[in-house]
Amino acid sequence: MATPSLPSPNQLLGMPEAKFSSWYPGQDEVFRQLVDWLADEDPESRFFCLSVPTGSGKSLSATLAARLSGVRTCILTATKGLQEQILADFRPVGVRNVKGQNNFVCTLVPTLRADEGPCHEGISCELRSTGGCPYQVQLAAAMSSRIVLTNYAYYLAQTRFSHGLGEFGLLVMDEANLAFGSLESHLVVHLSRMDVESMGISFPQADSDWHGWQMWANVVRSVAELVSERTEDDIREARQSGKPISSAMTKSVRTARSVSNRICELSNAKGDWVVQHVRHGFLFTPIWVADYGNFLFRSIPKVLLMSAILSPKSADSIGVPEPRQWSSTKSHFPPDNTPIWHIPTIRINYRTDSLGTALWASRIDQIISRRLDRKGIVFTVSYDRRNLLLQRSRFADIMVSHSTSDVVEMVRRFKAMPPPAVLVSPAVTSGWDFMEDECRYIIIGKVPYPDTKDPVMVARSESDKEWTSFVAMETLVQESGRGSRSQSDKCEVLIIDDSWRWYYRKYRHYSPGWFQDRVKGSLLNVPDPLI
Repeated sequence: MATPSLPSPNQLLGMPEAKFSSWYPGQDEVFRQLVDWLADEDPESRFFCLSVPTGSGKSLSATLAARLSGVRTCILTATKGLQEQILADFRPVGVRNVKGQNNFVCTLVPTLRADEGPCHEGISCELRSTGGCPYQVQLAAAMSSRIVLTNYAYYLAQTRFSHGLGEFGLLVMDEANLAFGSLESHLVVHLSRMDVESMGISFPQADSDWHGWQMWANVVRSVAELVSERTEDDIREARQSGKPISSAMTKSVRTARSVSNRICELSNAKGDWVVQHVRHGFLFTPIWVADYGNFLFRSIPKVLLMSAILSPKSADSIGVPEPRQWSSTKSHFPPDNTPIWHIPTIRINYRTDSLGTALWASRIDQIISRRLDRKGIVFTVSYDRRNLLLQRSRFADIMVSHSTSDVVEMVRRFKAMPPPAVLVSPAVTSGWDFMEDECRYIIIGKVPYPDTKDPVMVARSESDKEWTSFVAMETLVQESGRGSRSQSDKCEVLIIDDSWRWYYRKYRHYSPGWFQDRVKGSLLNVPDPLI
């Protein structure tokens, strides 16, 4: 008997718009699996890992599950681009976005950000409860919403160090392959020598290893907590007696509280960490974060992880326990619409000299010169290599790029530009859609290995010899999928780093099957544009 067809997504969502008037191929089956999983009350069915190709409508599936499950849901993303996209698509069905205080101005003291406002020093502020604080307004809207959308960084900070976001029955971790980096960033501890010594605490010997530092934290944490309590008592007494509160006093309270918390973090840390001597202090980073997975999962009954490149290795890396339910779907996009070719150019790495860089930039220009009727993206891995291309390319006048702070704005500008236009980016690798004429070709300028000289990456590589290669493949697959968003979409991918030859032969097992179907091989020359 044939499986009954489902109503269209917009009918299930109760949306009048026709944007989601039909299912992507195979998406209805994924949705049926999600519905069955949500209905399963067995505690062993808590985790569902969904690996689906780029452009398969993961966000729509997640929103449908949240909307129809009947439980309050939190959707997490790692990129501002995807966060804005989900909000734009699903605000009509009640999705409410919540961002950190550093995105808002303090209404009481407009020269400060909301996270620097007087309320953080215990000063009463009526604006918080009367609708005059924009941050509190959006937080209140999210707290009363059935579907909350936020990013990993804010979620971790709010649920660990503040009042949380309320109870949830379902947690959706979109871009779950990026959760490892989000957890790492949340856990990193920086201690300034000046701040620590201002509390009467001395650092250990400069050459102390991680275990020596943790022993030090165990010893001095009680002193740090006592100093923090005393500074808070001092400022509280000053307020009660009507004395003026100096900026130095408020700063000392913040510093003492922050240092005390960070020392406690080190004291309670699990596993081995990397210690780095940085300017004015030390930086501490966990080698692995799996022991901290519950900072994400908490006690939420159902946890859905989604990604185009989700794998057991990525799930293990963030501590997703067994048993866990898996669903991997193939791509319904014709492989010939999104061919991946290697164009022999030069091997790109830290040893590449000026001549090699010139050849690399010339190859990019050669590809662009034959595609001036369309728009494309060049992925450079680093901002330094981005700068080299912008300096050397004869097509710099049609190129647009971004810094770490204006990604959303510059992507919008690129999308609005007529051809010819080229987005040069080290970072727009995940969570961004470039549909149809927004991007017809992608140039991968370098196999995206992370910085292998970074002490944290060195420590991870010593523990797992293939970790950096695994991370590089995750990024490369995401880069390749930015311009393939529908069955009819056509976007060619051209890799010009000759490291690709040995890399793909050795590590192709880290790429999903749908990606492997698109890899065509190597060409002697730049191919004709895809028609």
